[in-house]
Amino acid sequence: MSIEREVGRLEPGDAFGDWLADVLADRLREWCGEVRVYRLEPASHVVCRYEFTGAAFSVVGKFFGAPTGAKTCYNTDAAMEIEYDRLRRAVRWVRVARPLAMNSRFHSVLITGYVSGPTIRDLLTAGGALYEPLTGVAHLLRRLHDSTRTSCNREREFAYFHAVLDQNGLPASWREQFNRLLGAWWHSPRIGSDVGCMIHGDATPGNYLFDGDICAIDFEGSRDHAHPVRDLGILAAEIKASPGSNPGAEDYIGHLLWHYSQSVEEFRRHTAALPFFMALGYLRIARLPWRAAERDWLLGEAEACLAAGPG
Repeated sequence: MSIEREVGRLEPGDAFGDWLADVLADRLREWCGEVRVYRLEPASHVVCRYEFTGAAFSVVGKFFGAPTGAKTCYNTDAAMEIEYDRLRRAVRWVRVARPLAMNSRFHSVLITGYVSGPTIRDLLTAGGALYEPLTGVAHLLRRLHDSTRTSCNREREFAYFHAVLDQNGLPASWREQFNRLLGAWWHSPRIGSDVGCMIHGDATPGNYLFDGDICAIDFEGSRDHAHPVRDLGILAAEIKASPGSNPGAEDYIGHLLWHYSQSVEEFRRHTAALPFFMALGYLRIARLPWRAAERDWLLGEAEACLAAGPG
């Protein structure tokens, strides 16, 4: 569940606060000079909301130079610039957290607009109905994918799958079984190279906010020339693996696919490719240390998805 806690204020003369006030000056006419800071968790980096008291305005800072997840060795400035660019592209077609500024001086921070409202993960945890929010996610992803149509880099899709497998450190015999199953998918036409697009890339329930409409956040993992069903499969696996969602998971996944598809034939085609990307989604979850208790189940589900595929 998403948690927001107040951690302090930016004092007058604070270099970061002065920079923020400068780049946002046209939005702060009613600001009284106080900036309250709230830490947003969980997140793969330090992420904070900055509330400008009196201006009824907040922004979010994502600090690429302050990672909190397993990945700590990367070019932080490049990561900041890439996500800023991807958000600037995506905002032309879909609702996202609007990119406002970036600065390498302050731990490679990316500043975006703040969107209130629960995430899909919050709604899952609370046991709320997901049909309306998932309809919004399906339509958002469809607009993003349709607006960025290109070819699919099939080799990269399989390379990414193998990379996630590597991160799971499976015993040799089990890894070989996955290799055999992936070989069957490689020789199947279900994951073709004819249809690709820009994908969200990290389509987890925590990255979609619902305030009556859907807003997507966190485009750090966005990719071009990717298969559109990757977003759907990752989200479907997350829904199936979320505590409390299992009784309605199949219905929710079918609802997501149906509202994403524009014909019965498309629905069938997307359904045929879904097991490959659901397996990827399960493997992404299984590598997380805080999901260790579910690891065997997640790996078993990933294997079952691949085995139920193109054979």
